[in-house]
Amino acid sequence: MGTQEAPIEYDSLYDASNHELRLRTCHNLRELGGYDTPYGSTRLHRFVRCGSTSGIVGPDLQIIQKLGITRALDLRSRGEAPRATCRLARQSWISWENIPLFDYDLSAPAMMPVRDVDNYLVTSYLHMLTSVSALQKLFAFLSATPKDECALFHCAAGMDRTGVVSMLLLGLVEVPRKQIIADYAYSFGDGDVVDAAIEALGTKLETPSTPFAYILDTRIKTIATVYDTVIATHGSIRAFLTSCEIPETELDALRAHLLDP
Repeated sequence: MGTQEAPIEYDSLYDASNHELRLRTCHNLRELGGYDTPYGSTRLHRFVRCGSTSGIVGPDLQIIQKLGITRALDLRSRGEAPRATCRLARQSWISWENIPLFDYDLSAPAMMPVRDVDNYLVTSYLHMLTSVSALQKLFAFLSATPKDECALFHCAAGMDRTGVVSMLLLGLVEVPRKQIIADYAYSFGDGDVVDAAIEALGTKLETPSTPFAYILDTRIKTIATVYDTVIATHGSIRAFLTSCEIPETELDALRAHLLDP
């Protein structure tokens, strides 16, 4: 289905406050459309991000098809992501690819450290950005998405590996820093809560009143640090991607896919 003609279910599914598409069996499914850029807003139905797709059931699969999603990129390791368990990989209308960006689910409870969580996450995310071969393959896959179709990318929870890829895509089209941070942080709270936490960052979130506030604060600081490190080192997200020897033609195709009518 073309990107200009949204399915009837869309308005009832979409929450513009955090870009979420609310499906019962697909967790953390969110549009990369609707963010500001110097060239207009990013387009809906071009790229969506989510957590594991293994539990998607028939009705939600039908909605995904009606949304124009024809390509699915699984960022999990091959040990986490056997093809047989992925519902999207078994659909005839989906072109599915598994391109691991990291070896395990960083947010799995067994992996999370008790202390120094932000340093653990920052170090891990920066390590992902050194996976040049994986970045080259996944950007080649995403840039090949036909104009009127939509690509989905995901990991286990749609937070860490998915968050890093989303940061790169939004940064490529010059979405403002604050909105890139928000796109990542919407995995950890409602839109209004996240937006307020981003505004408060650097004031008094150092001693939050609830465990949830601590988690959100830590996550916001994590993605802000990673983004700022890339910008400080390379000047822009595009320059970083160019340094990974991702062809300019692919970067231009991705920009056009996110921005052009």
